[in-house]
Amino acid sequence: MSRLLIRIGREKVWAEFLEKEAPQTVRIIKRHAPLKGLLNHAKICDHEVFFQTPFFIDVKENPKYPVPGDIGYWPVRQTICIWYDEMEPLGPTNLFARITGNLKGFQKEARKTWSKQGTQIRFELVD
Repeated sequence: MSRLLIRIGREKVWAEFLEKEAPQTVRIIKRHAPLKGLLNHAKICDHEVFFQTPFFIDVKENPKYPVPGDIGYWPVRQTICIWYDEMEPLGPTNLFARITGNLKGFQKEARKTWSKQGTQIRFELVD
């Protein structure tokens, strides 16, 4: 079983895949890893950041309202979304992972993207 190492700014953050809840999405994410992108801050839903993927996932599984630390895929814009603090989500999203290590570090870096869009983010598989 692998997990995600997320590099953002000077922070390393760990996430667990939700393999039982979203097996097909997890398989696709793993197949395309490592992933990197430019992180942007959502302006409608507070405390959400996202980056575009070079692939499309046409699987609807595990649609849930996110909580802080959740990671999901939104097919409308081909983006991976990460919710990092309390917010009012717009609706359910295909959740495939959850931050389990260093959420505080992720929050610190994610907040910076509100005023400075385009922070580098990288998802890597680790054992």
